[in-house]
Amino acid sequence: MAIGDDSESRTWWLVNASPDLPRQIEKMTGLHPRRDPPRNTPIAGVLLTNADIDHALGLLLLRQQEKPLVVYAADQVRAELEWLDRILTRFCGIEWRKISSDFQQLNGPVAFRAIDLLHSVAFQFSDQASGRLALVAPAVGELTRDLSQAAADSEVIFFDGTFWSDNELAAVRPGARTAREMNHLPINGGSLEFLRQSSTGRKIYTHINNTNPILMPGSAERRQLDQAEIEVGRDGLEIVL
Repeated sequence: MAIGDDSESRTWWLVNASPDLPRQIEKMTGLHPRRDPPRNTPIAGVLLTNADIDHALGLLLLRQQEKPLVVYAADQVRAELEWLDRILTRFCGIEWRKISSDFQQLNGPVAFRAIDLLHSVAFQFSDQASGRLALVAPAVGELTRDLSQAAADSEVIFFDGTFWSDNELAAVRPGARTAREMNHLPINGGSLEFLRQSSTGRKIYTHINNTNPILMPGSAERRQLDQAEIEVGRDGLEIVL
């Protein structure tokens, strides 16, 4: 996910950096390097929700730049990614920046704050020009009061849709951990009713595992989302606040 403003020198901030980041960059022209100077990138930095390897491994793929890579993260996340920090020191390095529960400026009219979820954080973004808010929460282990309030205040919610059911992985890999053990609230019996009751204009599931039946149009699970007016995230989706 990339967050940006509409200024002439538009820059982007990534929420997490997955291992397939090069493919994502190739598919989105706004993330392509510009003509001058050489070895440039419109990606200003990354905001990490936690230290999961599928959220942080893409940082290594941003190593070939001339300035240190700016990364916003909690202190615990920085400590857990110390191994990655050592590797990138040989390249561009990382400029670690602290996150806060108060809004802090990102770039242009865009500001953000972190919402603590114990084992991860969610980010709420504010377009200070329009006054509108967006909530990005791809790793949610439980519904907290602060998260619920942020969801109620936001015009758009991107929410953890990793698993449909708690024991989903056990069907394909016996002995696998449950969704909740991996810090993901399942949709069924978890987040579906929460989002169904939300008055937010757009509710979108993201971070969807390939075992999740909501990825299949026409499935019974997908129909439940359609009835609840909840969308399934897709590559190339663009939303303007």
